[in-house]
Amino acid sequence: MIQYEFSPTKDLEMSFKEIKTDFKETIFPGILNSYSIIFFLNNRFLALTIMLVTFFNFYAGLSGLFAVLLTLLLGNGMHLDKTTIRSGFYSFNALLTGIGMGTFFDPGVVFFSLLTLASILTLFLSVSIGGWLSTYKLPALSIPFVITFWFILLPSAHFENLGLTQRNIYWINEMYAMGGNSLLSFFQTIESLPVNKLVDIYLRSMSSIFFQNNLFAGLLITIALLISSRILFSLSVIGFLSAYLFAQFTGSEAASISYYNIGANYMMVAFAIGGFFIIPSKQSYLWTVLLIPLTSLVLIFFYKLLGFIQLPVFSLPFSFTVIIFVYFLQFRTKASGLIITPLQTYSPETNLYTYQNNKDRLSRFLYFPIHFPFWGEWTMTQGHNGEYTHIGDWGKAFDFMIVDSYSKTYKTTGLTCEDYYCYNKPILSPADGIVEEVIDNIEDNKIGSVNTVNNWGNSVVIRHAPGLYSQVSHLKKGSAKIKKGDSVKRGDVLAFCGNSGRSPEPHLHFQMQTNPMLGSKTLNYPFAYYFKRMNSKNELCQFTKPSENDKVFAATVNTFMFNAFNIVPNSSMSFSYTDEKGQAKIEQWDAYTDAYNYKYLYCKETDSVAYYVNDGFMFYFTAFYGNEKSLLYYFYLAAFKVFLGNDEENEIIDTIPLNILHKNKIEIWLQDFVAPFFNFINVKFNLKTVSSDNALDTGFLLLNSSVNLKVFGKSKNICNSTVTVNEWGINEINFTSGNVEIRATAIKS
Repeated sequence: MIQYEFSPTKDLEMSFKEIKTDFKETIFPGILNSYSIIFFLNNRFLALTIMLVTFFNFYAGLSGLFAVLLTLLLGNGMHLDKTTIRSGFYSFNALLTGIGMGTFFDPGVVFFSLLTLASILTLFLSVSIGGWLSTYKLPALSIPFVITFWFILLPSAHFENLGLTQRNIYWINEMYAMGGNSLLSFFQTIESLPVNKLVDIYLRSMSSIFFQNNLFAGLLITIALLISSRILFSLSVIGFLSAYLFAQFTGSEAASISYYNIGANYMMVAFAIGGFFIIPSKQSYLWTVLLIPLTSLVLIFFYKLLGFIQLPVFSLPFSFTVIIFVYFLQFRTKASGLIITPLQTYSPETNLYTYQNNKDRLSRFLYFPIHFPFWGEWTMTQGHNGEYTHIGDWGKAFDFMIVDSYSKTYKTTGLTCEDYYCYNKPILSPADGIVEEVIDNIEDNKIGSVNTVNNWGNSVVIRHAPGLYSQVSHLKKGSAKIKKGDSVKRGDVLAFCGNSGRSPEPHLHFQMQTNPMLGSKTLNYPFAYYFKRMNSKNELCQFTKPSENDKVFAATVNTFMFNAFNIVPNSSMSFSYTDEKGQAKIEQWDAYTDAYNYKYLYCKETDSVAYYVNDGFMFYFTAFYGNEKSLLYYFYLAAFKVFLGNDEENEIIDTIPLNILHKNKIEIWLQDFVAPFFNFINVKFNLKTVSSDNALDTGFLLLNSSVNLKVFGKSKNICNSTVTVNEWGINEINFTSGNVEIRATAIKS
């Protein structure tokens, strides 16, 4: 009989640990994000600034914090998704509801009872409306707050024990109660400053997002916004000026221009469209200017409509305009100019720099990798839209032959097929797939003759993916090693090069197409990784198409490199090192896959994450989040892009997103302001692989890399690194940046 031991003390200890962990990892981040997410940011400094500002009206700030905490605890207790709870999505509407109620009503037992009910309703609406709209890839924005506040305002007259507050009228008494004469004098001094009218309206509009009319509050929020995001700061100015000028132009100032409408509607539209849901660009800024007048029309309409039942519009026009516009964008057949943010990082700068970086360096992932269908060096003798047969719908094809140092394709007289270097050479499968068609019974032509009846000659068609097929043609009769329906791997021998079909001399015809029919229309498609011989040097080519007369050969994988960077999920690696303070440290990196099947390394010691991709030939880091003094961050910079093939002559060159670096802040801040329009700063990554200099030990490779900041073309070194790779994997990481020198050694398990 199995006996179970019951220990109340241990159970209590476990419960306390779980509560502590939940608060640290979910509730506390959720509180801060509830404040900053209102500006579409995940920024602690901005969050703390906004929290401080809300407490300028003490009971409003307290009510907001109470509503947030209650919503987070309820959501966590009801086992809602912790990631969403932590992000603040479920609680920022409750924050607005709490601040609003604390602004308009006097505190008391009835007030906090209604605030509790309102917070619960806001959570229900946030989850329900958010879940419904998310099926259309749309946000709920502040709709739950608006609806909840309506539910409170309309019946509030029937609650005799709920009184409207007069604290906002007698704000001087409020300031005196909070901080005495010194605080009151400070605020009166700020309020009496001779500030330009437009600046005054702008700052008060910024404060009105949190139901205040306070110059100092607006100034604090503006400074925090500038520090947190230069793009959003510039958009706030654009949104404000667009609204103000449109109101002046139409004469609608009395109806549409108030501090709250500017802040909670026009500025928020500018944030959402100019820098959050859309990648910041010239087009997103232009559409921001165009949508502000539209928002003004929507605002006046709702103002008149809801006025009949005495309900305020609050931020409904902002939510309506943004949701309609984002939904509209999803129906475009081509996403040019306005790019919906593909991966949300809650920072316009990070969104922009990541998109710009990934658009170029990761465009190869748009393609299924197709490799050369032969061994050794061949010459591309006829390319796309060639002089002879690659014309019209069949123009996107390649012809390959073997050419000697005298530019001849044959030995001796060249009168027989056997004289040609490429004849009877093995032809390979360019990628994994299923054989769809095999033609193997057509005779080879005599040199100079062609078979126009069977134009393609002996051929093989392979399906690599839905709608993606390859065709190799002019093969030797009877040489097929496969049959229709066979499964093949990249590099499997299909047949041998021949001279069948419309082929006056032995050569290989290769094309990609979208259906399995022999001789279908050709598809413009690149080869994955290959080398092009340039005199005595080999140039690595990545997902490009060779040009006519290029001498090319396939890339091959280096075993050391492949094994070192073949980081399999659920594996781990550990390193010991001494940090810049002289303290001995150990970091362990665990490999995982996320919900979207993206691979990443996680360091528990520093709470850092580095996403990566390995396609068998190239290792890429794609994103980093966490501690920028961690060894994982240094490794991210050292091995940003690594070629895993056999070649030591080529230098890998890439571009690192600017947001990854936090040095040279003045230059980077200036770049942030103009980043949607042009870049004058680039971060360049260079890596070269070399063998050991030690003649007695050739069992390891050195990966020497550098990161350089280019400002208007002038280069400045940021860091230099060396990664040592041997038969056991990554053995050593050396990183140098200014006064920081790190040498990390792998801990063998």
